[in-house]
Amino acid sequence: MYNRISMRTLSTGNRISSFWSSKKQDFNRDERGLVSFMVTLIMMLVISLIVIGFTQAANRNRRQTLDRQLSAQAFYAAESGVNDVVKTIRTNINAGTPVASQSSCNGSDYPTTGSLSPDGSVKYTCVLVKTTVPDVRTTASTQSSSVVHLKLSQEDGSNLPPTASVDLSFTWSVANSASPDPANCSTAGIFKKNDAANTCGYGLLRVDLMQANGGFSGAQDLASNTMTFYMQPVSSGGGSGGVSSFTGATKGVVVPAVCSDASQTCKGTIVLSASALTPLDYYARISTLYRDTPSVVVDAVNASGTDAWFTDSQARIDVTGKAQDVLRRVQVRVPLQQTGTTNLPLGSLQSSGDVCKRFSVYSGVTAINSCP
Repeated sequence: MYNRISMRTLSTGNRISSFWSSKKQDFNRDERGLVSFMVTLIMMLVISLIVIGFTQAANRNRRQTLDRQLSAQAFYAAESGVNDVVKTIRTNINAGTPVASQSSCNGSDYPTTGSLSPDGSVKYTCVLVKTTVPDVRTTASTQSSSVVHLKLSQEDGSNLPPTASVDLSFTWSVANSASPDPANCSTAGIFKKNDAANTCGYGLLRVDLMQANGGFSGAQDLASNTMTFYMQPVSSGGGSGGVSSFTGATKGVVVPAVCSDASQTCKGTIVLSASALTPLDYYARISTLYRDTPSVVVDAVNASGTDAWFTDSQARIDVTGKAQDVLRRVQVRVPLQQTGTTNLPLGSLQSSGDVCKRFSVYSGVTAINSCP
């Protein structure tokens, strides 16, 4: 009896153990499937992120390339507008027609173009021209000079009110790749040689200032109305040359210039007497000694401390170009007189007509023969 019960109990225990063993195996198989599913999901997520990243990078590069292309097209459109305006100004100057200012983008003196591309997406949309400017800008070098017209006025182009004096300032920049430290320059009135020992990074600015009021009756009149100023970069301090009239008594005035390491510029000032001459009208021939300078800015302040403007000197042209939704803006200066930078050496002769000169040397005899 007991044996049958024991055997039945044992048999039942084996079946129960076998049942739970099979369930455990099923659970293990379920866990292995879940792990595989999670690994697959994570890998798909990582691959998706990588694909999205590459797609965004490709779209960004494509957009940047398109932006650069549109920016270049807008810039060239603005340059085309500048060239059209310069052509109009040159035509007016040659014809003796006053050069007009334009303060509105919709002005008729310098109209905008309809289109510069077949689809109409590239064009210049705004042209602004100002013939009275707050300063005059040019360059100067040791091998050539630039001539600028300095006719002082108010912002609207009218003459300055009577004042005791006007400060005419010349600001020029340090030479390319040179040290801007003014401590390398010499003291006022002492000029270094143009050799390796001269480490001053600023050129000595020479300004031949000619008073143009009333014209000239001859060479002597021209000489008596012209004075030469040597604006010297100094190691410390600085000042201004005070000249009340152009009598021709002094032909070489040294003007100590204030130089700054921070702005990398030097500034020399000439004090002009307004007297009874209105308008204040000058021509300045600008060159340098020792070093070239990439930028010269001329500005003026009257005795009341307000800025003086320059009329009939330079025109400031401001053109905006557009390519689809990209805009580029270009500003340039154009001289309004037949002057400007010239490539001629300082000792050369320039003439609007033919120049003939014959120089002969033979057998120890020198002769200058007249042209036929």
